[in-house]
Amino acid sequence: MSGSNQQPCRRVLGVIGAVCLVLIAAGCGSDATVDTSLTRKTPTIVGAVTGTVFAPNGEFAASDAGWRWACNFGLLSPAYAQTCLATLMPAGGILNVVLWQIDRVDAKDGQIDNPRIVNQARTDGDGIYQIIDHAADDLDTCRLMVVVGRDESLTRAFAIEHTTNIDAVSEAVVRVVLDRITQSPPVELCAFTNDGLANILDQARAAACSAKGSTVAEINDSAYQHVKVNCGVLQAINDATGVPLPLPARCS
Repeated sequence: MSGSNQQPCRRVLGVIGAVCLVLIAAGCGSDATVDTSLTRKTPTIVGAVTGTVFAPNGEFAASDAGWRWACNFGLLSPAYAQTCLATLMPAGGILNVVLWQIDRVDAKDGQIDNPRIVNQARTDGDGIYQIIDHAADDLDTCRLMVVVGRDESLTRAFAIEHTTNIDAVSEAVVRVVLDRITQSPPVELCAFTNDGLANILDQARAAACSAKGSTVAEINDSAYQHVKVNCGVLQAINDATGVPLPLPARCS
């Protein structure tokens, strides 16, 4: 065979050899089995909690004194003045939102002192946050909470849905639930199911509609004062726990 004919043959044999090596590496043997480690795995879907942070005037931090002065004297437009009457708006700026895991023992005294930080995320300019974490796969876990702010502006919400907004009403619900834990006969935090908490939240939204405040601390406290005495909320708490407390005579 001439040298000119040998070169193509060598190339062909080289290609065949390479193909064989690939087949061997892929696990194609006499039993025609395939190495599944080389196949594409189904992607894991990770849970998430998303929502919007609301605050008076859309200002989660202390409102600018000049704006409050203008509002008090009616120098702003009616649309803006309405926000001075506690109409909540999506919070502007960048806020840090944290996903907490609450331990039933920690909440036993009606205070949350040692939450476990699961994950966190920042809001965009429209107050929207999204926390992606495996812990959010199952929100029936006792008990997940999303939190923004600190000290007087601390605002929380039970993460009972994958879309959970954080505002004065959600904070009021957290407070009344913690209040109930310390009352007799006692109940645990885990006695409140997601459905039970959702019912309390619905009642609280109606009860807190007339809450007022120009700062986060003020609107949170005002909403709590309205919610904690509302007959619908009190009944919803009884329904959630299955351990009812006597309702005030005015609730008859």
